[in-house]
Amino acid sequence: MIRRLFTLLLAFPAIVHAQGMDSTVAERSLLIMAGMLPGIYDNANQAYFDQRRGLAEDDRHGRITTTITRVQAPAFGDYVYLWKNAMGAGEGGSTSYRLATLTADGADDEVTMQHYMKMSGEIRIEDLATLTPKDLRRTEGCDYFFKRRAEHFRGQQRDKACRFDWQGEPVYTANTIEVSDYDLFFVDHKYRIDTGERITGVASGEPFWLERARIFYCYADIPGVAGGRDIPFERYDDIVLHDRGGMEWFQTREAEPRTLGLTLRAVTWHVNNESDGNFNRDSLVIYALEKLKDGTVKAHSYAFTEPDAERIGMNLQWMLVNCTMTRRSEAVPALH
Repeated sequence: MIRRLFTLLLAFPAIVHAQGMDSTVAERSLLIMAGMLPGIYDNANQAYFDQRRGLAEDDRHGRITTTITRVQAPAFGDYVYLWKNAMGAGEGGSTSYRLATLTADGADDEVTMQHYMKMSGEIRIEDLATLTPKDLRRTEGCDYFFKRRAEHFRGQQRDKACRFDWQGEPVYTANTIEVSDYDLFFVDHKYRIDTGERITGVASGEPFWLERARIFYCYADIPGVAGGRDIPFERYDDIVLHDRGGMEWFQTREAEPRTLGLTLRAVTWHVNNESDGNFNRDSLVIYALEKLKDGTVKAHSYAFTEPDAERIGMNLQWMLVNCTMTRRSEAVPALH
């Protein structure tokens, strides 16, 4: 009996080893980040409340929408993301493109992110199969190194390692990116190499705070028929909005066409405006707007509900709006 027990104990380590091989911290973090990173992020709340707070112009964060999509680009590795930054809302904005890659081939506890920049024009999905690193620009020393911090990952550049010429003078950056299930924070600052003076970014140095968005599928009926009345109406369908400030304009098919707009925003309050110290609760809000002939925009009305609601609508009688996270073609009957 003792000999049999001794034989089993000797065999046990081999059995444990056969069940799997421990990964590094970085390899596990890579798998988590790979699923966490894709999404649509927008700082509509930050941009709005910066203005509402009356911050100085150089201390306000401009509006930015970031879309991150995992793509197949064989020359860049297994974890590749098309990263699109749209600066400014509506007309007059600008858009930049890059590829971001994730690897776990550095330090045991760090995930490395490399950025390959498109200096002008768009990176198209149909070009990714043949695109190579030589077709884009990657500056040595500008990689981000991510470590897990509570429920998010924080990536930093090495101290003063990212150096290049910007607008005719040598600069370095000291940037960070933080990503979680809910947010994307980033700092994009440039410093003069000779003096260390920061020459980009808001005056306070506060990061951009972009919140992860959800997609809603909407339609508008004109007029807004209610109560089962048999009244003819026109439906304006296929309106897709994200809930962090997504907006779409459409022209009506009336005898005198109007330009109407819908915008959806899950409001995250940055300040409080309740009396007696009561707390403002976050809300999901839908707004109905109209571009008037004189060029101004009229706000008709809005409705609100819980911030995590999956459906929202309103009926103004002359227009009914319905938005839901489930496409109507995919909705199923309920038994209750």
